[in-house]
This record gives sequence, C-alpha cells and structure tokens, in this order.
Amino acid sequence: MGGIVVGVDRSVHAVDALRFAIEEASLRGVELTVVEVWQEPYLSADVGPEAASSLDAPAHRRAEQLLRDQVGKALDGEPAPEVMHLEVRAGNPSEELIRLGRSADLLVVGSRGHGGFRHLLTGSVATQIVNHAPCPVVVVPARPAAV
Repeated sequence: MGGIVVGVDRSVHAVDALRFAIEEASLRGVELTVVEVWQEPYLSADVGPEAASSLDAPAHRRAEQLLRDQVGKALDGEPAPEVMHLEVRAGNPSEELIRLGRSADLLVVGSRGHGGFRHLLTGSVATQIVNHAPCPVVVVPARPAAV
C-alpha cells in the first residue's frame, strides 16, 4: 500500500485530520487511503447472526455514502489527491488502523472522535494508535474554539 492512511469518523476532528492528510498526500505525491471503521452493532446477540448480517449491506452502503460526503466536506472544492481510495471496514477502529499502518508510510487521525470518552484530551483510538502503530503517526489537534 504505502502512502498515507487517514482514519475518519463523522466528527469535526476527523474532518481536520482528513484535510491534513489530503494536503500531505498532495505535497508528497503519494496515494491516500481514507478509512472509516465502524463496529457492528451487538444485534447478533439478540436476534442471531443471520438476522444481523442481513443488515450489513444497506448499512455498508450508507457508511460508504457518508464517507464520500465527509471527503467532499474536507476537499471543499479543492482537487483530490491524484490517487485516493475510500474504504469502509467493520471491526475495531484502533486494530484496523494499526493493521493498515503496517504497510503505510504515515497514519493520520484526529485528536478526538465520536467515542464515549469525550472528557479525554486525546481520544482512545488516537491513544491506541500512537502507542501501537508500526509507522509514523500524526494526530491532528482540534481547531481552537472561536472566542
């Protein structure tokens, strides 16, 4: 793979990270892989794996559309990098991004996302990636709040 991998969710911090990764990929002339990792709901425990898996295709298509929308917001009319891949994956966000980092030159994430630990200065996914990624990591800080 090589190039830059950026992990996104639908948070403001993810848009900032995506903008940074887009600019960095363009400056370096490398490919950019934009990844959103969503965790499957715990529905299968209640209704069984067959019923839960029937929800995957529509949910996956919706997640792909939301990812394209997020990229459009980050590009804000500017050209995309020459080679950009969009991926939606199911699994643990930290584990999936660390796995992708094995073949990346750089891994980019926002400082915080949509996780449940909003009081932390750095999000749990960013913390896991910084501590375990096999490649260089950039954690893009949040923009200062308007005064």
